Amino acid sequence: MTMSTDAADVPRAPLTPVAARRMAQIVDAAARIVAERGAERLTTAAIAQATGLAIGSVYRYFPDRVAILVELGRRSRERLTRRLDDAFRLGQPTLEQTIDAFVDAVAQHYRAEPGVRSVGLGDRIDLGADRERCHWSEIAAPVVDALVRDHAVPRPVATVALETTGPMVDALVELAFRASATAEPTFLQHARLVARGSIRRNVG
Repeated sequence: MTMSTDAADVPRAPLTPVAARRMAQIVDAAARIVAERGAERLTTAAIAQATGLAIGSVYRYFPDRVAILVELGRRSRERLTRRLDDAFRLGQPTLEQTIDAFVDAVAQHYRAEPGVRSVGLGDRIDLGADRERCHWSEIAAPVVDALVRDHAVPRPVATVALETTGPMVDALVELAFRASATAEPTFLQHARLVARGSIRRNVG
């Protein structure tokens, strides 16, 4: 699914609480439609029907369907970071437990967020040269902080560890949910083992 580079246009910033609610309503509806039908079948008309809004109201906040998908990806990244922040408020006693908690939080994100299996963290939306690139050291900043705080890993090393490990974990978790709506346990366990090996190689 190749999309125009204009698709990366950001939505208009909400100026009022009503506008913020409308934008959230539109993105929520888009997430449900994407989860049920796939990103390719998302249309502004379908969003208008699902929300009960006039199609002109949809365009008031987003220039096109792809801008809505881009916002859905941005929200997915933001929510995963919050989920990781909650998971790592308390330190994990061992490095392996820290790594497993990271993988489990990514899996929980896939369970909880409609549409994430289709758009991922925004990186599965084909914008050509403007395709989103996920910076895992930013998305998983709470994990970087935990490695530094709880396991004395130098921050530059922890940053590289998450940049290299994050994409592998995401790909394996996505495969787990592709194999089963509730996640195939074998793939999740493989994701934990791969993450342990990758981070161990980085931190020494």
